[in-house]
Amino acid sequence: MTQAPPPGPPTGPSSAPLAPPTPPTSGVSRLVDDFRPLVSVGVGLLATAVVLSTAYSRADGDLDWSNYAVGLLATLGLLGIAAVALVTARAADPMTDLVAWPGAFGAGSVGLMIAVAMDGGEATAYVGGLAVVALSLVGLLLTGRGPFVVTAVLGLYVTYAKVLDDVISVPDDASEEVGAISIALGLALFAVIVTVAGWVRADTRVLAGAVSGALTVVGFAGLTGVLVVAQALAPLMSMRFDEDMMPSEPPRFDGYDDDTWVILGLSLLLMVGWAVCAALTGHVVYRILVVAIAVSVTPLATAVLSVEHPSWWGLAVGAVGGALLVLATVRTVGTSRRRSLDVN
Repeated sequence: MTQAPPPGPPTGPSSAPLAPPTPPTSGVSRLVDDFRPLVSVGVGLLATAVVLSTAYSRADGDLDWSNYAVGLLATLGLLGIAAVALVTARAADPMTDLVAWPGAFGAGSVGLMIAVAMDGGEATAYVGGLAVVALSLVGLLLTGRGPFVVTAVLGLYVTYAKVLDDVISVPDDASEEVGAISIALGLALFAVIVTVAGWVRADTRVLAGAVSGALTVVGFAGLTGVLVVAQALAPLMSMRFDEDMMPSEPPRFDGYDDDTWVILGLSLLLMVGWAVCAALTGHVVYRILVVAIAVSVTPLATAVLSVEHPSWWGLAVGAVGGALLVLATVRTVGTSRRRSLDVN
């Protein structure tokens, strides 16, 4: 006759709590992870040497070869490390940090060294910018890493800005609104071109749009800020004195109104475009761009337009924003309830 086991908690191998399995770790992978901070520090210091060389190589007008040589050596060091790591350490560095970080900063350093050597000549932006783009594209094709996307977009931005300056040349006596509108259109077009071009590859789809979008947001905010300053100084330039030699208040200057409305319209179109990109990619960076351009450009635009009742502007944009949030909340709650019913 078999005796039943005494009451109490079960014992034996099956009673032990199941611990989550520990993922196997590779010694080489762990070693690379440990050395990644060293890569960032080393790249940062070499890049600092390049920046110092760029700042001081022509401080007195003539080329200081001692400072310039430091920049050249640092640039060669960055590119050399990237090349050696690509050939010899690819298996030990599957994330290609030893290639991507030194290589991308090395590509940007090449552009700076070219700019110093050419001393601000007419072709400096073309040669330096396109050199950065070419080196970055090579690195991107070899590794598919994000740092090369960033430097490629920055090099393209420098070249693109020079093209606009050469093609859309505004005479000194031209109206300011023509120049501001052209700059705004150029910035928006740059964001569209780079985002569309980056959409071709899955590994550049987000980062290309993010970098070009950030440059566009900064450009729009800076351009609107310049109009704010110009708007504030315009009455001083047109001040008149009456018969008692007392200054009379000039009428409101409206020469920048058209520029401002164009900037606002383009900002709205970019917000819609970035919202679509956010829906297609699901990435947060496009949503950040939507918020950034709205909160940076709109208040500056109201200052340029000399809005008498900014509360109406706040009420209008707040009402639209609140309605969109309510709509999103209603749809989310409805979706959640439908899923709960399906489960039950």
